[in-house]
Amino acid sequence: MTSASRYRSYVLADRVVAFSISYQGDNMLARGMGLEHLRELLIRLARPLLRQGANLAYGGNWKETEDNFIFPLLRLVSAEQEDGGRGGIDTNRQIGRLYNHSPWPEYLKVTPNIEAQWINSCRVVRITQQMAGFSEQEVVPDADAGQIDPRTLFNKAITLSAMRRLMMQPMSIDIPDVPRPEQIPAVSARILLGGKLDSYSGFLPGIFEEALATLQCQCPVYLLGGFGGAAEILARAMLATGNDRPKELTLDWHKQRIPALAALLESTCQFKVPPLLAGMENSLDTLYDFVVKARADLPGTLNTGLSDAQTRELLQSCDIGNVVHLVRTGLINSNNLPALPA
Repeated sequence: MTSASRYRSYVLADRVVAFSISYQGDNMLARGMGLEHLRELLIRLARPLLRQGANLAYGGNWKETEDNFIFPLLRLVSAEQEDGGRGGIDTNRQIGRLYNHSPWPEYLKVTPNIEAQWINSCRVVRITQQMAGFSEQEVVPDADAGQIDPRTLFNKAITLSAMRRLMMQPMSIDIPDVPRPEQIPAVSARILLGGKLDSYSGFLPGIFEEALATLQCQCPVYLLGGFGGAAEILARAMLATGNDRPKELTLDWHKQRIPALAALLESTCQFKVPPLLAGMENSLDTLYDFVVKARADLPGTLNTGLSDAQTRELLQSCDIGNVVHLVRTGLINSNNLPALPA
């Protein structure tokens, strides 16, 4: 038996590790790093998970841009599957795949040809307006997805937020010509780094909202604050002492900087918010409640599977090798991930 076959197992076959990642150039350049370092970190975190049968999740779009991380992930999954088909590896063992959770109307851009190209490596999980909780009378037709009106913008933002919550639940999707729906496992751990604090299209920054959804489900959160962005703001807030609330975690700060957010919040009075997202306007308050809990018990609140000292190190380190080691250690402890051979 080869060393490869000893560690490719089904232990994580029903586990999904989600990546929340975006490139913040100024933050990375200030640390002497660039986009290539972020790609390296992503690959070094993702590859061993795939080899052990874990699945990955990433909610990015399919635009061919330099800082879109879905394509490095797709190429990684495809390469690992190809490697698994060659001699020397136990082909009875399964390589993980990528789940791309895509909200309306983003999934309209995923053509049948694109999906067919990556069918063995990726499953596109379309989050419809109906899945977000809209009635048929409230649904915006696909043909009107490009409109810039309050109802369309509201439905887009709500469906995006719903996607982030639905990722934390098991789902099933119908596949043409397949008799039974495909089962999509819930996200069981999330790795967050980078992230915008402005120019976001939902009710709050994506990193904040995805962290909140994961914390509410008491799943492990690996917050890599050493690489800047919204993740750094959240990490610093959790590492702080006292009762000071960072301005970036207040609704007023965001409303002053992002006019579109103020309009969205006004829309919650005009349009019905689906039950799944009740209390959306209080999301930053709820997130700050977790920050306060984390100040008292950081590893317990984040469920990292690490010691307090290790968790603090994880939230601050910008050393790629160190971060990879800490995340791997945490996943081994919190998700029963078997250690890889040296």
